[in-house]
Amino acid sequence: FALTVALAASAAFMTPISSPVNTLVLGPGQYRFGDFVRVGVPFTILVMIVSVLLVPLIFPL
Repeated sequence: FALTVALAASAAFMTPISSPVNTLVLGPGQYRFGDFVRVGVPFTILVMIVSVLLVPLIFPL
């Protein structure tokens, strides 16, 4: 459970302020907030599905 929570905490892709790298590319890349949401939501869902499926296989109880 703790490993899944740690992965979820590091999988913040939906906003430009979710990580320093996103904030750094916001201005020079001329991205808008909606660009991060449009790409971040599907990617976050993908990471969630993969994490839920693979964490029990890689780290069994």
